Amino acid sequence: MPLLVPPLAGPVTWTAEIGSTNDEASRLARAGAPEGTVIGSDHQTAGRGRRGRSWVDAPGEALMYTVILRPRVSPVHAGMLPIVIAIGLADALEACGVRDVEVAWPNDVLAGGMKVAGILCEMSADQERVAWAVAGMGVNVGPVPEVEGARWTPGSLASLGVRPRRGDLLVAALAAIGRRYEAWTDHGAGGVAAAFGRRDHLAGRPVDIGTPSGPVHGIGCGIDEFGRLVVDADGAQVALASGEVTGVDRR
Repeated sequence: MPLLVPPLAGPVTWTAEIGSTNDEASRLARAGAPEGTVIGSDHQTAGRGRRGRSWVDAPGEALMYTVILRPRVSPVHAGMLPIVIAIGLADALEACGVRDVEVAWPNDVLAGGMKVAGILCEMSADQERVAWAVAGMGVNVGPVPEVEGARWTPGSLASLGVRPRRGDLLVAALAAIGRRYEAWTDHGAGGVAAAFGRRDHLAGRPVDIGTPSGPVHGIGCGIDEFGRLVVDADGAQVALASGEVTGVDRR
């Protein structure tokens, strides 16, 4: 029987190896698969992150899965989705014994100053509605392969002295993400922004952000109701819908 985890109560399908869980979930979403459907694998041969980066895993040492979502929000507010997912995943990691879990805008989960999880959200939308979205997550449970050019120091839960069973972590993650997702779609972005503020790795720190229109340097000031990063750049607050964190003063 499929595993059901409310409030994301879809079936979970698991494979030993797959190209990309996001690709398979996108195919199923286009075909009409219900919200909450989960595709997971012990190993991805073509896993990827934002901006075309590769996601590299050691077989059986990471929790990798994608959830199909059909958010009842306008497309203009859909930029908040990666934040919602990141906060829920952080909640689950903390519930499993990981301490001091933070979120680095827009899609990285850190603990002990190291990146322990990444998120990739993709969607199909027009001006009126979001048809579907897929939220892919990779959590480094065991040893991490070397990754060149990583923005954050790669880390794992095992290196922090915590090694939950992947199945237990999956159940905790789906439940916590489901609660955050349900609250966002039912009540709006206010609670998300507040929860993000408590875990914001960039808040109050000098940051460098690469954007399509050029680099931005300033002090991290949280996010707005659209999930945009707010930066104080020489006294003027700038909201960035997309960008790449290229430098952070971690003092």
